Amino acid sequence: MARRLDVGERARIEVLSQQGFGDGEIAVRVGRSRATIWREKKRCGPDVYCARRAQASADASAERPRLAKLASDPGLARLVHKRLKERLSPHAISAELAQSGHRVCAETIYRACYDRAGRSGLRPGAWKKLPRARRRRKPRGRCEKAKRSVLGEYKPIAGRPSEAEDRAEPGHWEGDLIIGKDNQSAVATLVERSSRHTLLAALPGGYDAQSTAQAVTRALARQPGGMLRTLTWDQGREMARWADIEKTLGIEVYFCDPRSPWQRATNEQNNGILRRWLPKGTDLNIGAARLSVIEDRINNMPRKLHRWTTAQTIYNELCRDHR
Repeated sequence: MARRLDVGERARIEVLSQQGFGDGEIAVRVGRSRATIWREKKRCGPDVYCARRAQASADASAERPRLAKLASDPGLARLVHKRLKERLSPHAISAELAQSGHRVCAETIYRACYDRAGRSGLRPGAWKKLPRARRRRKPRGRCEKAKRSVLGEYKPIAGRPSEAEDRAEPGHWEGDLIIGKDNQSAVATLVERSSRHTLLAALPGGYDAQSTAQAVTRALARQPGGMLRTLTWDQGREMARWADIEKTLGIEVYFCDPRSPWQRATNEQNNGILRRWLPKGTDLNIGAARLSVIEDRINNMPRKLHRWTTAQTIYNELCRDHR
């Protein structure tokens, strides 16, 4: 926590201000930031900075415990109570009172409404006047417990076998969706980590959980059993039916951490290649036949990482060895 200015520092600020030094130079000489000096000089408003008055203001602000705003201003508390009886929300009350020069934030009103002891300026039970009249406050924003994921009890990527990490063992896949124009169409993309062999699955009926699970299952079902070990996806709700994929194919499905696309780097890179044929803003409802042509072009494209051998060649060799 930052150390507060003391009396000596405030006296130096006063002397340097009288000598005509600007905030930046004062900050250097006092050893504080320029923003600290600027805020400190505002304590005296438009008047000439006075160390004594600034210290008195700082001491008053630091007093604890501080009386709640509505408790210290009965007139303001009455205005708030009147508007609560009119079924206005705390945010609406705050905005309305601000127009007449009364400043009270919505959070102050909420706290006063839910203060059972009535020490915050409103009577106990004032929560009954709130629009929804909840007996208890719901947790707000980031303080709220994380909502249950639509994925259920999924397996995180941390539990994925180490063989998938170093690409020593084939049969570990990564998957994702690429989204088309106006979010109206999508294509499921799958890539095998060792060979970079790519599969494209059309989603003509939309990319809801059931459609995605069916498309992914059909695409992977055509692969040799020995080449189906794991599938890694991000935490999109389109994979809510991941358990169906596991049950049908006998494959283990893992999920990346939130907002961590680098954990599927192979798939992300392959999606970049796919965008050569399907750039962003394209309608992706182009039919399975055209997707098959693009899939074939990607898989038969010489790759530098394979010493200019194609992904299809590498994948065929792996399939022969892992039937």
